[in-house]
Amino acid sequence: MSGSQNPFFRLINTLSQISGYLAALSILAATLIIVEQVVVRYVFNVPTIWQVETAVYLLIAATFLGAPYGLKENAHINIDLFIVRLSAGARRKLGIVTSAIAMLFCFFLAYRGAVMWWEAFEGGWRSSSLFSVPLVYPYALLPVGMFLTGLQYVVKVAGILSFHTRTASTSAQAAGR
Repeated sequence: MSGSQNPFFRLINTLSQISGYLAALSILAATLIIVEQVVVRYVFNVPTIWQVETAVYLLIAATFLGAPYGLKENAHINIDLFIVRLSAGARRKLGIVTSAIAMLFCFFLAYRGAVMWWEAFEGGWRSSSLFSVPLVYPYALLPVGMFLTGLQYVVKVAGILSFHTRTASTSAQAAGR
């Protein structure tokens, strides 16, 4: 069963797509909040309390929620100076190894982020600003975003393996004809 037909992989891709939309909305909201802050502060000369902190949390959300979408769309930065000189088989093996390492790293960050989130939840942690945001909300972004990114790496590795299997079977069928 290919990655596109597997319901679990389709679910992961859908969650990554939704995550990307939420990241885009976070950037839009942060931009509008910063514009509002500038207008309120410099045009009306009214002090602001919540805008900077909220914009920072929204940009953090965009980062962690945008990561699975970026991976799904293969939009992450690739430095291929040496990779382009490798054979297709070596590139595929390197892709599997680097994706597996990145996947493990994402799951580790998700785990450590969940521990941090739990400590904030149990301790009732709040930001030290005047706005005093409960930190469970921004702290949830790390484990959620990294877990989704790790799952998207699972889809990526499965896609690399599936493509290799399909290519090998197609080549074998062509040779047999």
